[in-house]
Amino acid sequence: MSYLVLARKWRPKKFQEVIGQTHVTKSLQNAIAKNKIGHAYMMVGTRGVGKTSLARIFAKAIRCENITSDINACGECRACLDFDTETSMNVIEIDGASNNSVDNIRELIGNVHYLPTSGRFKVYIIDEVHMLSTNAFNALLKTLEEPPAHVVFIFATTEGQKLLGTVLSRCQRFDFRNVSVEELSEHIKIISQAEGIKFELPELITQLATLGRGSVRDTLSLLDQVLTFSEDNYVTELTLTTSLGVAGPKAISSLIGSILKGSTSELSQVYLKLLSENVPAKNIASALLDEMYSLVKTPSDDYSPAEIIWIFETVARETPWIFNSIVAEKAFEVLLYKVTLRKTFFNKKILGNEISSTPAIDPVALMPKVKAQESVAETLEKLMKEISLEQKPEMQTLKPDVTEMVITPTAYANKDLSWEGFLNELGSRSPASASNLEQGNLLTPLKLESDRLTLELGFSFAGQVFMDYLNEPEVFQKLLNNLSDYFEIEKSKINLSLTQVTSADDFVSQADIREKKAQVSMHDRVEEFKSNPLLKEAEKIFNSKVDKVILDSKK
Repeated sequence: MSYLVLARKWRPKKFQEVIGQTHVTKSLQNAIAKNKIGHAYMMVGTRGVGKTSLARIFAKAIRCENITSDINACGECRACLDFDTETSMNVIEIDGASNNSVDNIRELIGNVHYLPTSGRFKVYIIDEVHMLSTNAFNALLKTLEEPPAHVVFIFATTEGQKLLGTVLSRCQRFDFRNVSVEELSEHIKIISQAEGIKFELPELITQLATLGRGSVRDTLSLLDQVLTFSEDNYVTELTLTTSLGVAGPKAISSLIGSILKGSTSELSQVYLKLLSENVPAKNIASALLDEMYSLVKTPSDDYSPAEIIWIFETVARETPWIFNSIVAEKAFEVLLYKVTLRKTFFNKKILGNEISSTPAIDPVALMPKVKAQESVAETLEKLMKEISLEQKPEMQTLKPDVTEMVITPTAYANKDLSWEGFLNELGSRSPASASNLEQGNLLTPLKLESDRLTLELGFSFAGQVFMDYLNEPEVFQKLLNNLSDYFEIEKSKINLSLTQVTSADDFVSQADIREKKAQVSMHDRVEEFKSNPLLKEAEKIFNSKVDKVILDSKK
């Protein structure tokens, strides 16, 4: 006997075996149970979700002479046996793509008046009905509107939007859903147990289900393809990735890990290894976005949800043009570098100040001013060591950094009971949590009384994603816990509100203020360096000017 592919072998035969379409199966079973059979049904949905299979199950059930208690065809009566022959004259199944002419439809409707030889109904199943020509539809309309009592039409299509309104209005329409990854995974497990298929990792089942994109048939076809490459029905990550040309779950996990850590060297190593295994860059991008989407749906304290959203949005937005370019693999690697180095874009700016140099006089003429035993380089090095780059006094706070407080005298120790103090302490424990809060700022002064803490935190339109995240019940409660611990006050006595700032003209977030302070501070350090008397003396000695000052931003 020839091999039967899994998609055909496991094709559902009963309503209960159809996966992920309960809203349709329940309606059709109720129609049978209540004897309210319509004359025309339209099944709409993407490929491989069960449209034609359910049409056959329904056709067999409405013709059955001894319906079962669970509303399925008995499989034993004369009508059921006639259906199983697949040459029945009472159930006519045609393909709309290859029988789409008006002559085909005229031939079909010319036989509708003949009574079925068994069962109550004569059923016409037309697959891919949207492929029928306009003339063919027009020929069908009259019969479709008022068919004989013994005739039932069942249409199936993947392109419901292409159907004429006059056709749709004459049918009961059922829209099929894409099957979820969870349902597909469970289906694979059931088939694997029955077929003796084993998987090296549970994640491989999830990956197969994800690659199926909501289609049962596509998922089982992929499983068939993997099995032809595997040994003894044992599916490893290597066999799956090699046979399908996709990135395995371990590789994608490593890729995302390197992106989140900001490690470009590790990123390149993983990416180039995938390319060497003949995994197309497009497949890597698809798997990466699938996994990033999962991270968006399941937040963690290990990373900022806003970062994940930004990475997902950036990759999803820029991949279309990348894969139309002549260097797609290199362009995609550069894109991965971009999201890996995101913190550089967000937190750092080029702060070097350049001064146009003046024409220099021959330094030999000035050499007598330098001690004979010292070279020019040694003199400069000595001067540099004597220059102190101490920080200026703390700058004036930029508006609207509302750091002043109303505090009632309490027994607090020497703790900095300001909003900035809280953020600094939180940042030492949970940088991601502090970073989310810094995207907003106080709208009114922090008010700390003996038995109550009042905070009003505002967010601009650009920071709405952070406000929405902080408003999530679990995150909000965690924030209240942190405030309670730091200010030593009961959670029930904390009045915290998160507000969207509608007019953001004068609004500046804590993150913006911190960055502006850093810029101004660096500028002042540069100016202080340039005005240092020792440096001025060095400029006189060498009759030149400082061309560029570059300071270490980490100091």
